[in-house]
Amino acid sequence: MKLLIDAHLPDSICECFKGCDCIHTKQPEKGNLTKDSFINKLSIKEKRIVITKDTDFYYSYIASREPYKLVLVKFGNMRLSDLKNYFQKNGNKIIAIMENHSFVILEKTRIRIMD
Repeated sequence: MKLLIDAHLPDSICECFKGCDCIHTKQPEKGNLTKDSFINKLSIKEKRIVITKDTDFYYSYIASREPYKLVLVKFGNMRLSDLKNYFQKNGNKIIAIMENHSFVILEKTRIRIMD
């Protein structure tokens, strides 16, 4: 499975998705300044699931089904160690869900399937 972690999340989150082709937005040529439209196009071209806290991707997905698939993180403020722990604990579950679904919202206490 191919993933793209947005700039609003640390690149260390990629480590939580072992066995996946995971890149962070700091990797494309413009790094963390990469525009959302480019991320959407890359996601569709490479069939990458975008994992982000940025609600602009929510509106883009609702309006035009871009990006390819979306995981929207809605935790509020969280320490980096807690964020990494969440993804280490739930990374495999998120991947399993995204095999059959195209949009989920991650909350501290639940994963909401939106499609």
